[in-house]
Amino acid sequence: MTRMSDLLRIENLHLEFRTFDGVAKVLAGVNLTMRRGDVLGLVGETGCGKSMTALAIPGLIPMPPGVITEGRILFEGENLLDKSRDEMQRFRARKLGMIFQDPTTNLSPVYTIREQLIDAVLYQRMDAKRVPGRWKGWLPSARQTRLDAERRAVELMALVGIPDGDKRIAEYPHQFSGGMRQRVLIAMALAGEPDLLIADEPTTALDVTIQAQILRLIASLVKQLGLSVLLITHNLGVVAQTCQRVAVMYAGRVIENAPVRELFRYPQHPYTQGLLRAVPTTRVRRGELEGIPGTIPNLVTPPSGCRFHPRCAHVMDVCRTVVPPGFIREADHVIYCHLYAETP
Repeated sequence: MTRMSDLLRIENLHLEFRTFDGVAKVLAGVNLTMRRGDVLGLVGETGCGKSMTALAIPGLIPMPPGVITEGRILFEGENLLDKSRDEMQRFRARKLGMIFQDPTTNLSPVYTIREQLIDAVLYQRMDAKRVPGRWKGWLPSARQTRLDAERRAVELMALVGIPDGDKRIAEYPHQFSGGMRQRVLIAMALAGEPDLLIADEPTTALDVTIQAQILRLIASLVKQLGLSVLLITHNLGVVAQTCQRVAVMYAGRVIENAPVRELFRYPQHPYTQGLLRAVPTTRVRRGELEGIPGTIPNLVTPPSGCRFHPRCAHVMDVCRTVVPPGFIREADHVIYCHLYAETP
């Protein structure tokens, strides 16, 4: 049951892709909850389903080849999977902002920052009525003039820490550094004053110093604007610095979900424990890092039962045949592992 405080709730989400090799079961029963004001980190190895989970929320997965076969995505109690294409377009404009991984490929090099930011403002302040035969999306309200949109664009640039926005708005993306381009993308995502911000690996293409600046910016925006943030990353250090909660994914399933401090101090799932052992620290000597044996499974022919069981040192017979349900260790700490079936 969805609680009134829940902003987003994903229930038993199954996503498949039709490929030449067969049907890839990319998501297999994802369960995830975000409350208002949450900063939730979604972590795991490359190919575990983090980005697919995020893209399923705003309906950006191409169908075909993708097919959602089961589950619900509830946003403020409404199932997004029941919405039409036009309804989802309006939802994305007013309720959700997205920051993508590489600012270089997500800003057009042939348009100025002014043109791209103004378009984002006009699109995300769309009117309630669609005008047939005009532009693909929704037309801006008559009261939202282009001059107003430009003023708003300059305000957004200041909000994300770009100095001299009234002058720099006339420049092209190539005249901005990587960190400044990422700030422009964040400004575009905030143009519609969204309730939920999805950040898909927002610091991967940046150097360490700029990464820290972008993370501090996101944290300040959460406090200033009251945003909820879904932060997708493979970097556990980013999660520890930025998030309040963390969900660990493996092969298309969430396998552990807990408050950040709880998970780092008391990781329960064998996969989570392996991830943390593989993180280099100043106390680990050269050659002492432990890897997780084996490889991630082929999602066309995934293992039955727990998908991690071929790599798990604690595997039991039940792991090979039965998908583990969620077992609660402490308040808000859920582990999907048969090891905890008899834990009181």
